[in-house]
Amino acid sequence: MTRILAVDGLDGSGKSRFAALLAAACGANGVATTLLHVDDFKRDLDFAGLDADAEASLYYERYYDLAALDTALAPFRPEAAVAGGGLAIIEGVFTLRVPTVAASAALVILTVSSDEARRRILERDRAKGRTDAEIHHRIAHRYFPAQARYRAELDPDARAAAVVDNDDWRRPRIVRYAPGRFPAPVERLLDGMAR
Repeated sequence: MTRILAVDGLDGSGKSRFAALLAAACGANGVATTLLHVDDFKRDLDFAGLDADAEASLYYERYYDLAALDTALAPFRPEAAVAGGGLAIIEGVFTLRVPTVAASAALVILTVSSDEARRRILERDRAKGRTDAEIHHRIAHRYFPAQARYRAELDPDARAAAVVDNDDWRRPRIVRYAPGRFPAPVERLLDGMAR
């Protein structure tokens, strides 16, 4: 069974909340869990003066230090596995671009409508002090174009062990699920979402 679980999806799909839910379920059942966030591996880049295509490319290709994230996952790789060594849950965008995730993680994809994603991004980024104009710019020039490229290049939905409709994050609903890929506490949680 995998020692790495990835929670991926469109910006605003609720990855952080969902991953925290999974980590809590694991912890409550005695599974040592390390929660990693793609957002903790951001680079400080200058997007000023770029056209839309260049901005989307820079965001997709360079904004996250995915090599550093891959290094952080080294203790959880199959070849480094030790009995009782715990589980790493990595949440964020573009997780399949991390070699260790692509090779050995059980992938959960969260789906949401683009309208709901926009609403959540606005709420989240306003809380960070960004203006609506800046947020709409980021959605149109970074988040959504980069996600379209990611889906075209790596087809995360097809590679997922579980696809979860998270339009209502109080009631996530299983769309597709392959039992046997996750630790028992995660399996129980996912089974409950199928009802």
